[in-house]
Amino acid sequence: MKRQNIQFGFNVITESGSLPKPTALKVASPAAGTTYGKPLKYMSDALVGLSLMRLNPHMQCPVKTPGLNLKTYHEAWNQLDPHHTLFERSQERVLALKAKVPYLDPKMVATFEKTFTDTLDRACKSDGVDFKELWPLLDAMTYLEGKISSPLIFNFGLHFSKTFIDRCQSLYSLLFNLRSLMAVDFNAHVEDASHECLKIDSISDYLPKAEYVVNDAVLYYNFKKLSLGFTTGKNSDVHVEKLFVEPMRKHFDQWAHNAVNLVDQLPKEFLQSFRAPDLEEALYLVQMDWLLGSEAGLLFRLREELYGLLNGYEKIFWHERDGRKALKPVQLSLHFELSEEAWSKPKAA
Repeated sequence: MKRQNIQFGFNVITESGSLPKPTALKVASPAAGTTYGKPLKYMSDALVGLSLMRLNPHMQCPVKTPGLNLKTYHEAWNQLDPHHTLFERSQERVLALKAKVPYLDPKMVATFEKTFTDTLDRACKSDGVDFKELWPLLDAMTYLEGKISSPLIFNFGLHFSKTFIDRCQSLYSLLFNLRSLMAVDFNAHVEDASHECLKIDSISDYLPKAEYVVNDAVLYYNFKKLSLGFTTGKNSDVHVEKLFVEPMRKHFDQWAHNAVNLVDQLPKEFLQSFRAPDLEEALYLVQMDWLLGSEAGLLFRLREELYGLLNGYEKIFWHERDGRKALKPVQLSLHFELSEEAWSKPKAA
């Protein structure tokens, strides 16, 4: 059977900023003489193209390779996108935690899904995606977070439909790999790579000091256990509660809010099931599972990417560029050819 490769081309439209800010992604129609090169090292260009096909399956441009249907693009993305793989691998642990946490109102979640999807559909055009029309997604996330009366961070009570999760994963893959492309282009023009290059990290970009959060969370958890003796039962003491417990709680909320959220959002029986020496490792792994394998973690990552895309990457991810002289807008034109061998092989164990 003859192998068929995926050929795809697209343009990234940007506007001026401390870092050029993407405003639209447009598919490049095949033209005579177009050269399709190998994907970049980490396949950022290929994943942007594949994500776009999954996110916007109704594009009217003649971009599909003859003989390949949309299912082929889905299969290639499923094999190549690392975040999708990590999401799937963490599901057993995440579902075990979610089973012990109360579900949020399904009607409210369904309304959010529809609002989010409708906005995304409007941003998808016949030739690509208009990023400026993604602003309402941030408003929808803010509204949802207000309704659930708890932050998204370390939340395990949010449950989305499988179809909606898939749509969000496609959007996240597109935005994350688009940011990677912008970093590759910027880094190609720096004079001193050891000091000036922009870096991408799938964890620290969203949870910059996960190990510090663990230390604070252990302190807060022990504080909660000790304070129970003064706030409940026969030995409760109003004076101690006001003079010690309440002020300490405020300090934790102010200076270690992520640690507070981590402990407060987890089931008590989960925390109590670990001995002290094992609790630190468990809390670190929970952070990773939440970030990479939960619906709230996916939404949290999406929100960060959207803030960076719409406000400027230097505001969220690359603060060293904030306030620098504005760079001229660029247009990136990428054309890649993805061999069937690159995506048809089974996933590594």
